[in-house]
Amino acid sequence: MKKPNSTTALFVVLVSLLFTTLGSNTGYSQIDAVFGQNKVQYKTFKWKYLQSKHFDVYFYQGGEYIAEYTAKVAESSLDSISKSFDYRISNRIPIVVFNSHNDFQQNNIIDQYLPEGVGGVTELFKNRVLVPFEGDYEKFRHVIHHELVHAFMNDMYYGGSIQNIISRNITLIFPLWFSEGMAEFQSLDGLDKPTDMFMRDAVVNNYLPPLEYIGGYFAYRAGQSFFAWLADYYGEETIGELMNNIKGLGDVDAAFKETYKISLEKIGEKWQKELKKTYWPGISFREEVDDFSKQLTNHERDGGYYNVSPVISPNGNMFAFISNRDDLFDVFIANANTGEVIQKVINGSTGSDFEELQILTPGLSWSPDGRRLAVSVKAGDRDAIYIINVKSGDEKKLPVKSNNISYVTWSPNGDKLAYVGLTDRESDIYTYDLSTGSVENLTDDIFSEMSPTWSPDGKYIYFTSDRGDYVDKNMVPADFKMYDYEPTQEDIYKVEVQTGHVIRETNIPFSKQSYAQLSPDGDKMLYISDVNGISNLYLRHYDTTGAPIDKPITNSLNPLDQISVSKDGKKMLFVALNKGGYDIYSMNNPFERDIGMDKLVPTEYVMKKYGNVNSEGLVIKTNNTNDTMAQAPIVPEMDSTGLTTNDSLMTEDSTEIVKSDTVKGLYGNDIKLSFKDNKDEKVRTNYLDSLYKTNTNFKVADNTNDDGSYKIHNYKIKFTPDIVYGAADYSSYYGVQGTATIAFSDLLGNHRIQILTSMVIDLKNSDYAVGYYYLPMRLDLGAQLFHTARFLLYDRGLGFGDQLYRYRSFGLNLAASYPFSRFKRIDGGITAMHVSKENLDDSSEPIEEKNLFIPSMSFVHDNTLFDYITPVKGTRYNISALGTPKIGENGVGFVSGLLDYRTYFKIADGYSFALRFAGGASFGPNPMRFYIGGVPNWINRDFANNNIPISDIEEYVFSTPGLPLRGYDYDAKSGSRYALMNAELRFPIIRYLILGLLPIGFQNIEGVLFMDAGTAWSDSNPLQLFQDDASGKLVTRDLLTGFGIGTRAVFLNLPLMFDVAWSYNLDKFSAPKYYISIGFDF
Repeated sequence: MKKPNSTTALFVVLVSLLFTTLGSNTGYSQIDAVFGQNKVQYKTFKWKYLQSKHFDVYFYQGGEYIAEYTAKVAESSLDSISKSFDYRISNRIPIVVFNSHNDFQQNNIIDQYLPEGVGGVTELFKNRVLVPFEGDYEKFRHVIHHELVHAFMNDMYYGGSIQNIISRNITLIFPLWFSEGMAEFQSLDGLDKPTDMFMRDAVVNNYLPPLEYIGGYFAYRAGQSFFAWLADYYGEETIGELMNNIKGLGDVDAAFKETYKISLEKIGEKWQKELKKTYWPGISFREEVDDFSKQLTNHERDGGYYNVSPVISPNGNMFAFISNRDDLFDVFIANANTGEVIQKVINGSTGSDFEELQILTPGLSWSPDGRRLAVSVKAGDRDAIYIINVKSGDEKKLPVKSNNISYVTWSPNGDKLAYVGLTDRESDIYTYDLSTGSVENLTDDIFSEMSPTWSPDGKYIYFTSDRGDYVDKNMVPADFKMYDYEPTQEDIYKVEVQTGHVIRETNIPFSKQSYAQLSPDGDKMLYISDVNGISNLYLRHYDTTGAPIDKPITNSLNPLDQISVSKDGKKMLFVALNKGGYDIYSMNNPFERDIGMDKLVPTEYVMKKYGNVNSEGLVIKTNNTNDTMAQAPIVPEMDSTGLTTNDSLMTEDSTEIVKSDTVKGLYGNDIKLSFKDNKDEKVRTNYLDSLYKTNTNFKVADNTNDDGSYKIHNYKIKFTPDIVYGAADYSSYYGVQGTATIAFSDLLGNHRIQILTSMVIDLKNSDYAVGYYYLPMRLDLGAQLFHTARFLLYDRGLGFGDQLYRYRSFGLNLAASYPFSRFKRIDGGITAMHVSKENLDDSSEPIEEKNLFIPSMSFVHDNTLFDYITPVKGTRYNISALGTPKIGENGVGFVSGLLDYRTYFKIADGYSFALRFAGGASFGPNPMRFYIGGVPNWINRDFANNNIPISDIEEYVFSTPGLPLRGYDYDAKSGSRYALMNAELRFPIIRYLILGLLPIGFQNIEGVLFMDAGTAWSDSNPLQLFQDDASGKLVTRDLLTGFGIGTRAVFLNLPLMFDVAWSYNLDKFSAPKYYISIGFDF
């Protein structure tokens, strides 16, 4: 269970205790509210591993098959990467395999929560690769290869650990477009259709930024496109030369100039110019999506960028869909004619029932009567199917158990649901009987199944699969292995519900067919196909002999996806990528549509990959393809669309004779390349391969059984270093302090040891702590030994002057954290500590000492959504109780309760309103002291009485600030109870600014308008908020209020805050008070 961008919830509590114990204002840090969402370990994993030549593959119960698959694919991928980069790795790479994405989200290696869209991760401190199996082996193969590129580069440039950036002073940092683009380029063997479609939209709609500004998801697609172009234009061998030049020069820009004799900026401009030459001509003979359909959603107008999974109601009047227009992914219902939203059905990602919606694999379906929606969601450790009453909002969770559930679809008579479910090694089509609760596996084979839909009579379920000719599982050989099977197409099949008999419907090589939809009479079928390189709509009907005829009914420039047809077949909805976002469109009478074309013009990518163009405008088949589509004319004869043959669409012949050492690139540009001849290449390869033979890391003996399968070993805990680093901390009381951290963990991150120290002169005057954290179970446990020393100057008066006092505390803290869901948990702890106060300037003064025993417990809720550095939406609160029994005559005894409630409202991008209520009350013979006024980590601090509000051990350990309360000094008011309210309007001041005179840049500078109000009181000082002043005017007494404005910026990795505030007593404002501090807003 973990906080995003932090460790487990327990780890957060204990590590925060370590840091704040070593550098906090008080001696007991768990008083401060701890927030953060959780990563929950729902399952107990029993880990094992196998060893291939270069990899250690870790898996758990049910995962042996995919672990073997992973090992085979990893070795093949490594060979490909090694040859491309002209390098051999020096260390074994561990790969951790998960049976599902839900299990993947429970890992303890990566502390961040990993949402649905994250298909794999490479952790760079120990070079660990994490991959989940999601039912599609070809996707799994791609993810393994992609992540190994990251691991390979980590080995090649950082010695296998990003820690070496610190220890070896390495300054090389790869931009995101480079690292992710290279991984996609390598794992997909250049360009692929989805990226080609994505880049077409970016270039045609002119939103492709310069290479150096590309980030986010764009980095994957644009980076892949760039390297594919680079390999085509300059020669694929230059990729290895580039990678080795980067290693030698330690700089990406310099390596590009050395390799290509041109700067990275100029080569980026060249790439973009060539993209325009590639994609712009298609505008003249293809239609934009707005030309043949009606737009129902508009991501540019409505916000967000994702409107997907449309399902039209049976009567065709409404449709349900998933959108992130309100920042999180929610389910909406809208008018099918206008697109106007009628209601929001599900708030996604805010509660345990709907942690995540299936945005990549549509999971929405209407009941035949149009009253209910079936939706597949992530709910806890597994996916679930919920039935939602659209009118009342009532929810019913079906007792369906599967690692992952997707593509839910309701049968025509309403008695069953069909869906794709995932077991440990395969995805299959299942049916769930709504009356009996029985579940039936219809396909039950190793192949992937997707996008099922019922035939109108309910006898068949149509679906997409990569099974090729294996229509019956009995046809699959007993020794069949998926790692030897490389599907090159996905086609539409149908399975008979009663018998499980599978029939193949389409067979179109080197393409993907999906989302079949049947006409009301079942005689026609609509589907999506990317056979020409762009996902278009196709219609199948049958001639008088019963032979199928397939024709395109769109000639779209935009890729189309996820179609849904009304019960009467008169209206169809679909998703299209347009202008950088996904929107939903409608088309009337799709089964009657005819564009007068038998074939579509193949894209430039398809022509390059599968053949060249001859003088008659036909695609010539190459040696490595049997694509039947390749025999179609590139441009059809004149038809009703007015399209004619256009010679300018033909690509240049890339088979020109190469003379000498000059290679003519794709576009005819001569470039000198230092190509090695076959003899030199063989010598180089043999030399590099010999490095493996002499490297003892790769000498794995007796790792296979007699049948060739890998031997399985039980996982053993072994601690290795994670990171060693130094950090600085600032305290308003104690100033700047340095802390060194050494972290260790086992390979799975389930067992962690953290050592912190701030050594000053000797052990008595130093800080040090060691903690152990046990994290494999749902209940996380930890223990920590600590010692702190703090120094304060006191003016004792009576002529003594300032005297230095040392507060020492040492002890043991035990803690536990139990998450109920991603958003709720209970934290608990027990601390036993010895505290002393000693006058270092007067040894005659007796040392004050106390032993304390402090139990505590907190309930935490957090479903917030963050912007740049602060939450902008959602609610978080922490309700805590703590106390200490009075032990002995000089003991301390109290019981306290604390509340910290925060809620956030997003107004627009960059603009939000934050509201916070906090308070506490302490009871007993020695109640805690709360003080209000000031801000945390205040650099130019002021104290109300010119004294730090710590005078004895009780205050040192338990005094708790109620902050911020701007307009006042520290300790403006104190008591055994307090209440605080903060309201802030947050807005951007500077998004990005480069000065003309000096090359200085400013970005993400935020502003804030605020109002703070608070009070503190105790039994001896009863609360009185207001009073009349000497003139009879009503003014505040115990109520402190302040107003002001501030700025926020991150400078040199420090979050800096500057505020100016005025206190207000209902009569007048005070003089301004200024605050410079380090930290973040609440």
